[in-house]
This record gives sequence, structure tokens and C-alpha cells, in this order.
Amino acid sequence: MATEDTYEATRLERILGTMVVSIVAVSVLAFLAIITAGITQLDLTSPVGEFILVLPGIGLPIAFLLLISLIIVNIIRRRRDASKSSR
Repeated sequence: MATEDTYEATRLERILGTMVVSIVAVSVLAFLAIITAGITQLDLTSPVGEFILVLPGIGLPIAFLLLISLIIVNIIRRRRDASKSSR
């Protein structure tokens, strides 16, 4: 019978995960706003419109880097836990 591993995320992992989800959600909402503005012929030349246009181009790469850092933190924690349990 397989043993069940209990996994409790560290504070850093929870923060990084929340940041990734938040940034991706805001970027997707900005994409939807851009598509909606294009369909309804709205002008996005105001400062707010320009921010909405730039947001996915900045937010998604940042979210990708945060996701990579989350994976690295998770790998380091799992290796540390594995070395402790093997002793």
C-alpha cells in the first residue's frame, strides 16, 4: 500500500503562486478589454488605454519568471525534504 505524502506549501510558495495567478488574471482581463475595445471601436489613446495596451506585454513575462522561480523553490524544498528523510 502506498504511503500518502502530506504536502504543506511554504509561505514563499503561497505568495509566489498567488502573484502568478493574480498577474495572469489581470493580463487576461486586459486582453479582453483590448478585444472589447477593438470590437466596439473605442479609442485607447488615453493614458489608461495605453496602460491597458501595455499591461499584457509586461505582466505575462513577469508571471512567467515568477512561475519559474516557484518551480525552483519547490524543487529545492523537495530535495531538502528528501535528503532529511533519507538520513
